[in-house]
Amino acid sequence: MSTKKASDPTRLWAGCDLAKATFDLAIWGHQDMPDMRVRHVQRKADAIPAVLDWLRQSAPEGIRLGIVMEATGAFSEETARWFLAQDSDLIVAIVNPALTCAYMRSLGLRNKTDLLDAKALALYGQERRPVSWESPTEEMVQLRDLVRTRAELIDAQTAMKLRLNDHDRSSKTATTALEQVLVTLGAQIEILEAEIEAMINGNEVWRSQSKHFRSIKGIGPVTVATILAELGDLRRFLRSRQLTAFAGVSPRKKDSGTSVRGKARMCKQGSTRVRAVLYMAASSAARFNPDMKTFYEHLLAQGKERRSALGAVMRKLLVLMRALAKSDRDYISCQVAA
Repeated sequence: MSTKKASDPTRLWAGCDLAKATFDLAIWGHQDMPDMRVRHVQRKADAIPAVLDWLRQSAPEGIRLGIVMEATGAFSEETARWFLAQDSDLIVAIVNPALTCAYMRSLGLRNKTDLLDAKALALYGQERRPVSWESPTEEMVQLRDLVRTRAELIDAQTAMKLRLNDHDRSSKTATTALEQVLVTLGAQIEILEAEIEAMINGNEVWRSQSKHFRSIKGIGPVTVATILAELGDLRRFLRSRQLTAFAGVSPRKKDSGTSVRGKARMCKQGSTRVRAVLYMAASSAARFNPDMKTFYEHLLAQGKERRSALGAVMRKLLVLMRALAKSDRDYISCQVAA
């Protein structure tokens, strides 16, 4: 079966399969896979100019270039920044691996190698035309690093506490070692939290939005910091549906024909960190926020399951935070307004 796609007269796409130390780059997405050329490159900043020269020499003059890579955390974002630093007109798309994996399966390939993955990503770019990745500011990168490191230390602290308290330890030295590690973790978490608070207060937009977000009962400093670090300025989303889909909290229906009526579930295609803090915020808001409690209990009365109702509260909180950011005002409870 041919995988040839119609050529885009204004843009050619390359597929980039990333690893820690290297990446494979395949050109071009409008060609059959056997005809594509692939280049194996060391993943380092000083290798990028030569790669771009190779791409430009292989493309007709005046054609815009696009590169597709899968989201692999720090590796993909770092590589994308290297490319964009050399050519700001370049389109670099960082795509959810779940989407590219499903696309690759649809091609019916019998094998899976780095070279084939790079070629399949080039096909994906030419066919799907993914949007360009927006490089975050240096300040946002720093905030994201602080927030994620704090979350990792919290997880380590929780695991250490469970290990210390799950049974009586026979070695006093082992117990002392664990206790000292917990003290160190606690001190480092406090340092990170102070730096996060200082960064947010030092940025006029963040400080204003943090104040608005925290006026919602159930939204705390951890939720605010995570939303700002992972999603950025919520005003950049033109519609609330775009925001909920990006965060992975929009519902996914499963209906087919006359017999299949599956339960709607959260799509979970966005950041797991955002969903984790929204879940905790929704759990609190459903108990202590009068408006969210009324909304939550109304859904339960309609027959919704608790987890489904809680997911709806998560979406409502996120949409509400965007509305407050756009209107530049604090939240006013409907209960109070009435």
